[in-house]
Amino acid sequence: MSIPTETQRPDFHRFAWLVRTAPLVVAGILAALWLSEAPDPAIGFSLSGPSVVARGTKVALRAWHLTDHGVGAPPTVVELRDASGALISTTTMTTSRAQGLEGEVTLPDDIEGTAFFVARTNIDGSDVSVRYGVSVEPDDALRTYQPERETNSFQVYELGPLRLVDPEGAPHELDPRIEGGACVPELPCWLSVWVGAKAVRLRVRSIVGVRFEETVIGPAKGFLRFPLVVAGNEARIEVQALGPNDRILASREVRLPVVPGGISARASVEGRRVRIEWDELGGSEPVLVDVYRGNQWTYAFSVAPDEPWLSLPLDSGVWRVQVRADLFSRNTAGVVHVVISDSKGSAALEVAAQAVLADAQREGLDPIAMAIVDGEVPSDQTEDAIRALFGPRNFGVVSLAGVASVLEVDPDQSQRGVMRWFAAAIILAIGVMVSLALLRLELLAQARARELLESFDDADPLPNPAPSFERWLWAFVFLVFVLVALLALSKGWF
Repeated sequence: MSIPTETQRPDFHRFAWLVRTAPLVVAGILAALWLSEAPDPAIGFSLSGPSVVARGTKVALRAWHLTDHGVGAPPTVVELRDASGALISTTTMTTSRAQGLEGEVTLPDDIEGTAFFVARTNIDGSDVSVRYGVSVEPDDALRTYQPERETNSFQVYELGPLRLVDPEGAPHELDPRIEGGACVPELPCWLSVWVGAKAVRLRVRSIVGVRFEETVIGPAKGFLRFPLVVAGNEARIEVQALGPNDRILASREVRLPVVPGGISARASVEGRRVRIEWDELGGSEPVLVDVYRGNQWTYAFSVAPDEPWLSLPLDSGVWRVQVRADLFSRNTAGVVHVVISDSKGSAALEVAAQAVLADAQREGLDPIAMAIVDGEVPSDQTEDAIRALFGPRNFGVVSLAGVASVLEVDPDQSQRGVMRWFAAAIILAIGVMVSLALLRLELLAQARARELLESFDDADPLPNPAPSFERWLWAFVFLVFVLVALLALSKGWF
């Protein structure tokens, strides 16, 4: 008697097409579901501003629409409301030259407690709004900010001790500072050295990672300036005061502050108008400019290489200006201080010195500020003195207080959920059919095996066959289809 092979069984041919085509059908369903689940741009809208503000002042705000394709700037109106929800004022934000939207809101003098900024816009036909709460305090009650920047210990300003070789011939001061607060590798940078009222000849020597255009300047008094370029992520130099025959009278080592990938910013003042200049690797692009008065973020500007002037004039006083490439690059921002004064020369210097000495309890007495107060700085070095005075204070960055965001639900999300359930049901139905077909084949095979064994005339019964994995193949296949159906229901996979 011949035993038919598996491929000779008519039942196998009856179900073979189902077993072979089921994986292809399931793969096609998953592919169609994946294509239909291609995400649309998300309706994500954010509003940024300070968390504590002073009444009767201007408050800067920035808003942006973040999508998979970049940062958008839909037309936006900002409402100022008090704690009860009553509308106080409305401001239309302007499109930034760099990213997002920018604007300022003026707070009334009689507001106190909690206030809310409500930004309203329309994105792809959907009305979107975000509310940002702030605490309104008297101006003298605002907490003092602490500028900081994330760097390692080899990239912060460190002034070494003054080594006197000839105390009688050496200058009384040898105070080197980076004017912009920090050097950006491969971008121009300026070192300013305050030597006091005595004319001195200076020489600079690179210890690590600095290239100088010229190494010897003077003799001169006041401020001596050296252009340089940092060539790595760490920079150390030595400043030497020279006497006759280049004899060293005094020297001082200094570790230069370094911000890799940052922006090098400068500012010039004409009357009350401010011109921003900046350098960055890869060429200059439009940048965001945040302006601080005291402890408060007051203005949000943006400038471009062909439009470097701030759009509004600034009032008298000292202003902190932070220049950043985009909305999310605070740590690489360039910082510069500008002094606006109705009078020129010594009056502007006095304003700058008093602003620095106001923080003496926290920062300590600044020798250059004390020299300005004592009248030791020549009037023709006003700009040099201001740049050097604020140099160490240009290193830290004031972070924006907070961001309020809203993410609208995709209007097609419910329909896509129905599609996922429908696809999972089809996959599960195919799995049931394939598993039942395999189970039927297994039962038929067992029945035929018993018939074959009973046809033998041997006296000794044949041993029972050992259990094998093939008996449970149908269950394993059904489990695989269940897992695939669950995968189709999972939004995170698509």
